[in-house]
Amino acid sequence: MTASVRYRLRPATEADLDRLLAVLNGAVTWLRQRGVDQWGGEPWHAAELRPGLKAGALYLAESREAVPVATMTLDDVADEDFWSPEDDLSAALYLRHLAVDRALSGRGIGSWMLGQAARHAARRGKEWLRLDASKTNTRLHAYYRQQGFQQLRTVHVPNRASGARFQRCAASRPASAARPICPECRPGTGYARR
Repeated sequence: MTASVRYRLRPATEADLDRLLAVLNGAVTWLRQRGVDQWGGEPWHAAELRPGLKAGALYLAESREAVPVATMTLDDVADEDFWSPEDDLSAALYLRHLAVDRALSGRGIGSWMLGQAARHAARRGKEWLRLDASKTNTRLHAYYRQQGFQQLRTVHVPNRASGARFQRCAASRPASAARPICPECRPGTGYARR
């Protein structure tokens, strides 16, 4: 059974706050145990999630039985610490706070979520799906490359652990090692071809 059959993605609501916090804080604990300083290493609080809820940018993935499996924030608001007007900010959707319930890791949910995010971007007429990640989390960088993302560069901002910038063509599917770049991306868009 494929992930698309087992899970559904929907905009989160205020009623989902406890479930969203459980997924995010489970990820924070897991990362902290591995020495990864993603999201500052502190637990999430409801007040931090409410702006995303109100904007319709916070999503919850759940099983057919309504068990939460993952969450992400997806919108067209670029973090100005990492993205600049030269990046053509309006050409992308920006993915933040992607977390999968750690009890369900290894089932392809993260890949499915990234695919869902790319499809949202393409449906909204965006060329790119972009994200930034912790500068030092090289395992996560490798994972994003496997999922068709290209690391553009790393931006060093004081007091910010994040700064490794990635983007993926919104029309692309996860890449294989033999074909790492999306064939649908147009030349001259800033997406490096190899």
